[in-house]
Amino acid sequence: MTASLSRVPDVAVTGSRADAVRQTAARLFEASGYAATTMNDIADAVGVLPGSLYHHFRSKEDIAVDLLTSLGHALDDLSAGAVRRPEADPEATIQRLTADVVALSFQHAAAVRLRAHEAPPTVSTDRFRDAMRLQSPALERAWRQAVGALATSGAAPAVDLGVLRFALQHLSFYAASFYPSVTSPRTLAAHLCDLLLHGLVVDCPDDRELDGSAALKAATDTMAGWRRSGRAAAPGDREAIVAAARAEFARHGYEATTIRDVANAAGVRMGTLYRRIESKEALLGEILGSYGDRFDKAFRAIVTAGSPVPQSLDAISRVFVYMNRRYPEEGRIVSYGWSRRETTTGPLHDYFIATEQRFAELRRIMRRGTGAGQLRKVADPVETALHFRSLLWVPYQEHARTSEARAHAFLRESLLRGVLSPR
Repeated sequence: MTASLSRVPDVAVTGSRADAVRQTAARLFEASGYAATTMNDIADAVGVLPGSLYHHFRSKEDIAVDLLTSLGHALDDLSAGAVRRPEADPEATIQRLTADVVALSFQHAAAVRLRAHEAPPTVSTDRFRDAMRLQSPALERAWRQAVGALATSGAAPAVDLGVLRFALQHLSFYAASFYPSVTSPRTLAAHLCDLLLHGLVVDCPDDRELDGSAALKAATDTMAGWRRSGRAAAPGDREAIVAAARAEFARHGYEATTIRDVANAAGVRMGTLYRRIESKEALLGEILGSYGDRFDKAFRAIVTAGSPVPQSLDAISRVFVYMNRRYPEEGRIVSYGWSRRETTTGPLHDYFIATEQRFAELRRIMRRGTGAGQLRKVADPVETALHFRSLLWVPYQEHARTSEARAHAFLRESLLRGVLSPR
């Protein structure tokens, strides 16, 4: 589908009041989530009676579609210009396109975060679901043109250019979800492209040395114990209820899923469900607690293995590739709730705190590597660690069924060595 949708028919969406409604709704969607925001909430925040909103938008869904459609039009405009303005230097073209998309992501942050952190409600219309899935063929062509030029630039990159294009597309489009809004889009794009195209490690070990590192062995040994039981749980068992909750939270998001939805998916009565579990919150805590514990165990194993920084970073990337592919439901649950992660009463707060602790460890690794001369100083350690982590969260498995081995190889060739670095 193209990135163009017609606006809501028969609704006046112009004028300062409509703009105020649109901007206010965007802030509320970002702060509380689409599912938790009502038209009354929007009216209160704008300072009007709820009935006044309906002169401009018929529902909150129409506001969301309007935001998403505006994002689609902006993408089409940007990409049309990008295709017409190729530069002689492929690296400069990639950096400019990345910066343009990052800037657009920040400008349309509410729509981007809707796409990143909200599952379309079960009661949504086809129009809303289509808007949530909008793609821009023109932007796809611009990315193919920009990244494809590396193959004929004389650099002969060994990296998989298809995966590189996917990573740049994903991270630049969802920049508003990955990076603080105060970050300069141009600076952010320059550092991201520098990291991918020229690598982080000063003198990267070859594959044999990385494969034989104590850090990778520690990570691999830890992951070997994570495989879920292949035994099908009996209907009504706690394990079956947890599995049903995991699937429902991943399909609709935690906020939009009711405890009755979980009971129906598990095929049990409410009384049976409450004899097995305490609450919806307890189910989420168990699911994400187990998920986060796996990350923690892997990080501890890698850090205590005593390997040099490059080998440790390689092992960390292997863990993320494994987790993204083997636990996609947990990944979607985290994604759908991530915009409200910092709220102390929010469902993801405990997971967010644990994530920040792992991120602090990653920053320490970056500082140690830079201080020892093992890593290039692409940016300050905090920003470098943020780029590194963000690239690890890219769902590579969604690109042409990219395997774990292919994704890990890409991260070695780009993050560690650099796409354009001589081999």
